[in-house]
Amino acid sequence: MKAYSIIVDSRLMGAQLPRCLATLNEAVRRHPARVDIQVIGTAENARLATLSRRFGARFTVCDHATFGARGNAIARITSADILVFLSPHGRLRSSWLSQVDNLLEHQQWDAMTFQPHAPALITTLRRLWHVATPPGTLCIARQWFERIGGFDTGLDDTAHEDLVERLRACHARIMEISL
Repeated sequence: MKAYSIIVDSRLMGAQLPRCLATLNEAVRRHPARVDIQVIGTAENARLATLSRRFGARFTVCDHATFGARGNAIARITSADILVFLSPHGRLRSSWLSQVDNLLEHQQWDAMTFQPHAPALITTLRRLWHVATPPGTLCIARQWFERIGGFDTGLDDTAHEDLVERLRACHARIMEISL
């Protein structure tokens, strides 16, 4: 199994952060030496630091204004082979990491997105009105993240979508999995 760094932006996750960290803690318990959880905060916060420690994560202060800049800064300080950027849209199952590892290791995918499940009617309406699907959790091989220069540092809410579009333009093999 490759080494994973799971990056959780507390500004994006908001009130979902405790539930999200509990799910991630399960992945860490299954693969203790291979998973590192980084919680990003924009200011020193004792409550976030305590919550992070309780679930086996590291709390890091990163005062950049956008998610793109924060994601790049944290990706630079971690040495994992696979970077996982969590999204507040959709919930991951407890076995998601084993599935990701199998697909990235044995089936040679370069990146994966876990898209939240949407009913067919909503999906159709989004297409008709040209409304983007909310970004899902992004798992990407470090070499591809570095090859395309990481996130656009000027983007916040659309940083995930922009990165995936640039990966597609470079012919990276991307798999989308519905949650």
